[in-house]
Amino acid sequence: MAPCLWWSMPSTDRERRPSALVWALAVLSLVLPIVGVAAALYGTFWLFNNDASGWIWLAAGIALLVVDLVIDQKWASWSTSAEPNLNRRAAQLFGEVVTVVEAIPRGGRGRVRAGDGEWQAEGVEAAAGDRVRVTGCKDAVLTVERVEG
Repeated sequence: MAPCLWWSMPSTDRERRPSALVWALAVLSLVLPIVGVAAALYGTFWLFNNDASGWIWLAAGIALLVVDLVIDQKWASWSTSAEPNLNRRAAQLFGEVVTVVEAIPRGGRGRVRAGDGEWQAEGVEAAAGDRVRVTGCKDAVLTVERVEG
């Protein structure tokens, strides 16, 4: 197995490899919180010892943490997932036809079987055994509608 080198690391963009700047930002994002917390604690120590210069250290530490948050937010917006609904199970059920297990009363909630599990559902009035289509979700409650035909 060949060694994994920084210039051979795969990119989220299939056409290009990440640049050295991307790797520098990644390392910086790992180091900034440590240095920021250390500076803030150092400043707090000096403030408790009645030294006004502690405010400078405290402000610098907080500033470093804010810079890290900005870098992390940018980093998160740059990377896209090939499977955006991977950990959003209810969103994966959109469009699926499911079976009503516990009747859904008008304006109330019932239960539907989706795959190997049961989910709370609301929407159209449906009796147990009816087939309905998942059209949305709110938290862990599926919104369903009647299946045409």
